[in-house]
Amino acid sequence: MKTWKLRTVLLLALVSLVTSGCIYRGIRIPGLGTNHTQYVISSDDFQILGTVEAEGIYTDWFLLVLTGETGYKELVDKSKTLGGDEIMNYRFEIEETSILFFVWNRIKWKATAHAIKYREKIKKP
Repeated sequence: MKTWKLRTVLLLALVSLVTSGCIYRGIRIPGLGTNHTQYVISSDDFQILGTVEAEGIYTDWFLLVLTGETGYKELVDKSKTLGGDEIMNYRFEIEETSILFFVWNRIKWKATAHAIKYREKIKKP
């Protein structure tokens, strides 16, 4: 009888250990995206046209099948519709839902950035 109880406790402990941390729901990770500046510019070199926003969902199954967009392209496209050349100071808010990180992941994201237009003196010829 004691052996059966010990096996049951060990089995429950093993199942608990294996499944702990495997199902994620509602993890939110706000933070700035990394933007590496390739050259130094001053506020005289560009004009801020306004703030652009985008949101979407990125999903993957078994780390093989991926759907959705990641956000940067959408921000640049919205900047171009305002007449801008680029974006700066972008920020992403992420909410992730995951089942065994390699089985299924869904990432809801919301991104904001400043749309900018370069002045003539800084544009490439």
